[in-house]
Amino acid sequence: MKRWGQDCVAVIPAYNEGGTIRAVAAHTLKYLDRVVVVDDGSGDRTVDCLRELPVTIIRHPRNLGKAAALWQGMQHAMTQGAAAVMTLDGDGQHDPADIPTLLTVHRCHPSAIVIGARLHARSTIPWLRYLANRFANFWISWAAGTRIQDSQSGFRLYPMAVLSEVGSRCDAMSGFAFESEVLIEAGRMGVPIQTVPVSAIYGRHLRQSHFRQVRDVVRITRMVAGKLWAKRLDIPGLIKSRRPAISPSNPVDLPVISGGPGLPRRRRILFIAEAVTLAHVARAAALARSLDPDRYDVHVACDRRYLHLFENLPATVHSIRSITAERFQNRLGEGSPLYSIDELRAYVKQDLRLLADLDPDAVIGDFRLSLSVSARVAAIPYLTVTNAHWSPSARPHFVVPELAITQRFGPRLGQALFTLMRPFVFAHQASALNQVRKEYGLAAIGYSLSHVFTEADHTLYADLPELVPTFDRPRHHHYLGPVLWSPDATPSWWGDVPQDRPLAYVSLGTSGRPDLLSSVLWALHSVGMGTLVSTAGRRPPEQLPDNVWIAPYLPGIRAAERVDLVICNGGSATVYQAFAAGVPVLGIPNNLDQYLMMDYVRRYGAGESLRAGEASLPLVARLATQIVQQPTYRLRAGRLAALTSFNHPMEYLDQLLTQIVDPHSEGTCLSRGIQAGPALPVGDGWTEDNQAVRTPGVYTLPRASKESSQDVTL
Repeated sequence: MKRWGQDCVAVIPAYNEGGTIRAVAAHTLKYLDRVVVVDDGSGDRTVDCLRELPVTIIRHPRNLGKAAALWQGMQHAMTQGAAAVMTLDGDGQHDPADIPTLLTVHRCHPSAIVIGARLHARSTIPWLRYLANRFANFWISWAAGTRIQDSQSGFRLYPMAVLSEVGSRCDAMSGFAFESEVLIEAGRMGVPIQTVPVSAIYGRHLRQSHFRQVRDVVRITRMVAGKLWAKRLDIPGLIKSRRPAISPSNPVDLPVISGGPGLPRRRRILFIAEAVTLAHVARAAALARSLDPDRYDVHVACDRRYLHLFENLPATVHSIRSITAERFQNRLGEGSPLYSIDELRAYVKQDLRLLADLDPDAVIGDFRLSLSVSARVAAIPYLTVTNAHWSPSARPHFVVPELAITQRFGPRLGQALFTLMRPFVFAHQASALNQVRKEYGLAAIGYSLSHVFTEADHTLYADLPELVPTFDRPRHHHYLGPVLWSPDATPSWWGDVPQDRPLAYVSLGTSGRPDLLSSVLWALHSVGMGTLVSTAGRRPPEQLPDNVWIAPYLPGIRAAERVDLVICNGGSATVYQAFAAGVPVLGIPNNLDQYLMMDYVRRYGAGESLRAGEASLPLVARLATQIVQQPTYRLRAGRLAALTSFNHPMEYLDQLLTQIVDPHSEGTCLSRGIQAGPALPVGDGWTEDNQAVRTPGVYTLPRASKESSQDVTL
């Protein structure tokens, strides 16, 4: 963190802040090496509280006002050769943990003033103060000729080049009006003014504000009125101030740091996985493990709930917070937004601190939706791993999942209602992320889950294009191919499983219905099938039939190779394990993502899908028997096994990263997609003139009907 802020000095004005100043200064030192506290004639223990802290203290013999304290600290920073000044209040209203956010924006836009805005947190701000700030924003934005979202926030970062020019034009004895005047003069000079959300801390534990409602409002009003009058009300400035404040589209080029004399720099790649299901963490871990440690400095960030499965991961692991899997699954079942606005705000702050600390060359996310904000703010190339059925270029059949409407009205009427309501539900789901993007000055990405789940500089589909095709997709969308992972360890009974009867591998994962496991096992027992079971760490059923071998986790790919049928929740992770072994699938989906995947599997003819709400013992037994006895399913799964063996997602990722982090390397050219690259085998899904881009085009998919093996074109 301090590597980014080494040229930045924090200036903290303090007047009778004995109750808070030590904590503020100490917390600021976590992020910045140089902290200056200007004691503005305090009569309490403000200075004594700072003893033993490595801070610079400047003392005024009497109270001269906030403007004088700020300007004194800024001038001291100038003499110390600082490139930027960070200002924050000493009363604890500003959280120093937000410093990385401001530093991140400064790194991308070094000529801009960066303001930490509090107005997004309306519920925590006293309503009179909120209204007063909004009123002030209108007039100061008018006078500055640019939109300013929180003109009264003292949490700011000033580039020194701007401050030395603007500060000399302002009245350093004007109290609280000084900060407003700086913004007006900067705006008139054409200096960009960026805004990022920060925490708003108010409460009885803070001392009463030194802001005097009458005196200071009069000073600010007189100053703003004078500025407007001098420019004859500046009507062009009023028009400019009403335009949306959008971040500059061309951030500064960042320097390339070598690894030492004569040594190429190892490129730092950061994977961030959202641990609401094991699948997202597993994909990120598998991809991270594949990168050459001699070329890449690999980091993985995720919640620690699944990290015990990846103890030998050759990467530096960082702990970040994800909402609980239970909360996520409950929201899926209720059809509620997957994340609240406050949760996404917290995610973005976590991301920005991590990005500021690591300064990666690229960040790869797996369902970490907040990277759509944080990676953009940090101007770091962002890749997302997702499934092709969420692509705006896909043509999925949106089957109604297990929601309240299906339980109340049944699947048929529930499907009709779902089809009618889906655009509005998806728009509601996307609104939280778009709101957070707006708070950071970013444009909305569309009010659809297909845009929310795929927004990135490069979108990587962990799918086979022959199974899940897309049509006229953007150039920066690529088929990575199935990313296969399973634990290496085997249970003690692994070598004792007899092969004298048909076998099934059952894994309902971390997002399937655990209450269905018992019915599935007894159904398979009723048709004479033995079962290998992975509970994904969940509690197993109390009563088990004979010929069941169970463990918390199994090596899924090796398990699939031993069986005749795989039964899962329909998620892509286990589905592709089955297809890698050429084994058909019976999916029992519960959420929409699983239904989408299984619909493609069913249409291809490599398996069947059974609604979780209808998964009775007789139905499971009938479908399991049908799939095992009819060779068509095995044949179609075998085709997918051949296609899976042709895929090399790890090699493709390495090629893509090479073109992103080394765009001038020989044989590569990157422009929103791969234009040219190393020679790769040409086959289904590849084109000779553009070998490094998976191009599925139009594919023929076998009908799901068991009576016919004819092909249909989607």
